[in-house]
Amino acid sequence: MVELERQMLKTFLADLKQYADKSVADGQKNYHKIERPYLGIRVPQITRVAGKASAKLTGEQLLTLCDELWETDIHEARIAAGKILERKKVRDIEGIWFRIDRFKEDLDSWAIADHLAHAAFRCLREEPRFLEEIENSWLKHHSFWVRRAALVFTLFQAKKGQDPERPLSWAAGMVNDHEWFIQKAIGWWLRELSKHNPERVRAFLAEYRNRMKPFAVREASKYLPVD
Repeated sequence: MVELERQMLKTFLADLKQYADKSVADGQKNYHKIERPYLGIRVPQITRVAGKASAKLTGEQLLTLCDELWETDIHEARIAAGKILERKKVRDIEGIWFRIDRFKEDLDSWAIADHLAHAAFRCLREEPRFLEEIENSWLKHHSFWVRRAALVFTLFQAKKGQDPERPLSWAAGMVNDHEWFIQKAIGWWLRELSKHNPERVRAFLAEYRNRMKPFAVREASKYLPVD
């Protein structure tokens, strides 16, 4: 079994590396300023390789591959793990959420975190009880990346027909946190909600705008109708 896992990872990385571009990798490293390996591969190419693996491997094998990819700490490999977890072929919702919850401990950039979002959307839609874990653990986490993920991973609840109140209560609890990425996430969440429920966003801003950063208020107000 260990040999099979090693071979799956080796094959996947070989498929990835055929798209490697050192100039892109250097730009990624300078942009993210996080010490880890960068291959210089763009997201559409990562998605293509993830799709190729999905066509060949079982759902259980894909989950195991995600574990192996994450452990490499390679920028593109971690993005690929998120791309695999969102594939329909991976049907084990408990297994997907188990990995998202474990991977959150390593989150240190939006570029990797946001590629876990679609898998998280699926888990939270199918098993709303996972929202309890976010509320009881993620919102109190020492890492602002995890607290930010609590909002980003519930963005689907800002869509029409969804109940936004629970994530809005989380956002309200974060307005005094002036970490840039937290404020950006609050503004992003409100901006998405404003597309179909501007009244609720106006009400939120009326209560909390003085405690938010101005750029977050601008982000939240981007699509609000002008009075």
